Amino acid sequence: MNRNNPSLFIALSYLPWWLSVLAGIFVYFSLTYILPSIATDNNMLRMFIGAGKHAATWLSLLFLLPTVTSLFRSRKRKNLVEQQKSIATLRETSWNDFEVLVGEVFRRKGYSVQENMSAGADGGIDLLLLKDGEHHVVQCKQWRKSNVGVAIIREMFGVLKASSAKSVYVVSSGHFTKDAIAFAADLPITLISGDELVSLIAEVQTSGECKPVAQTKDIKKCPKCDSDLVKRVAKKGPNTGNEFFGCSSFPKCRYTAAT
Repeated sequence: MNRNNPSLFIALSYLPWWLSVLAGIFVYFSLTYILPSIATDNNMLRMFIGAGKHAATWLSLLFLLPTVTSLFRSRKRKNLVEQQKSIATLRETSWNDFEVLVGEVFRRKGYSVQENMSAGADGGIDLLLLKDGEHHVVQCKQWRKSNVGVAIIREMFGVLKASSAKSVYVVSSGHFTKDAIAFAADLPITLISGDELVSLIAEVQTSGECKPVAQTKDIKKCPKCDSDLVKRVAKKGPNTGNEFFGCSSFPKCRYTAAT
């Protein structure tokens, strides 16, 4: 199954459930009322229209199948976000659910998200994002034991150059090597480590169960805007690769503090 050419029912299963309902209604009225109203002298066409009219109900009911799947996917996405409690639960997530989880986090951040509709090779792209008329691509790495190296980042830079996307996000449940961080520093590539993802999940959860990365005893709130401080990794400058505390309301607030 090609990502760019999925079947109609598979494509609908990734879209909001009500689109499948509308498609079913359209099929029913087209076969029952619109096509039979067309005057024609072609016997074969009249037979086809008559057969379609008799099968209209069953054909329209087929669109309930992607509706059920769509509702299931929507519920699963929400549960994956709300069930996260820490970096430990994040790293226990399967690679497939990890992609779904990341997609839902971006969705709650205001992006339109297209998930991979194929179980096969993804061409370096797990998710496609759209926001403010700009496209972005996402690669997810559910790596629990090893850090994401520079080879992956170079590969994603190649994907970026070959596409019309504005930027790339590489999201990992673990961490990135210093070489990977240095390579991405001056490029439109954002690296999101497991610790940073936990903080993002905490921001979009409705339950608020996910615990952001542990803070120092003395620094918990931003002294400028009173938002939570989260642990981040410097991507540019002389401190590249070093951890620091940054305000969770960045870029509105740019307060930072050493760990």
